[in-house]
Amino acid sequence: EESVRLSRIVDDMLTLAQVDAGRAHLERKPVRIQELIEDLHDDGMILAEEKKLNVKLLENAPATVLGDAARLRRLFLSLLSNAVRYTDAGDAIDIRSWLEGDRVRISVRDTGIGIPEASLRKIFDRFYRVDEARSRDSGGTGLGLSLARWIAESHGGTITVESEVGTGSTFTITLPLASDPGAPQRLSD
Repeated sequence: EESVRLSRIVDDMLTLAQVDAGRAHLERKPVRIQELIEDLHDDGMILAEEKKLNVKLLENAPATVLGDAARLRRLFLSLLSNAVRYTDAGDAIDIRSWLEGDRVRISVRDTGIGIPEASLRKIFDRFYRVDEARSRDSGGTGLGLSLARWIAESHGGTITVESEVGTGSTFTITLPLASDPGAPQRLSD
């Protein structure tokens, strides 16, 4: 477990170093968000099994974006892992995707501990952890949300959070729909 954790930290730091150096590349191919979200839901049920969390897929709109499927999967899995980590046993996590004009919106909502208002504007900063002791105990490095923001933005999208202490958090990613899904392209950030 420690080896896997250290490997993930090194991989995250390498990715961020490539971003800083302008050498991070993303493949841009058609990605079916509906399938990615179905897989995420399946992964969520496995991750949440030990805590007996109820992971629900409330809505899943058919949508295609041009992007890097592996990076998008990493983005959504990071949000889901955080939701599982910070939600009490027996509570719920909801996943949703829906169309809004020329964009698809994906949300991961939990009924967990929530994030203090003073921390909301800092949580996407590298190495920022709301609670140092709790994050260290649960394996958090303070890099996941920073990477999530980079992945969303490098796909022409955004990531936002709404949270209330004691009630839970909702992370929402907004991505542009593919206008020409037939032409794979290369994107660098």
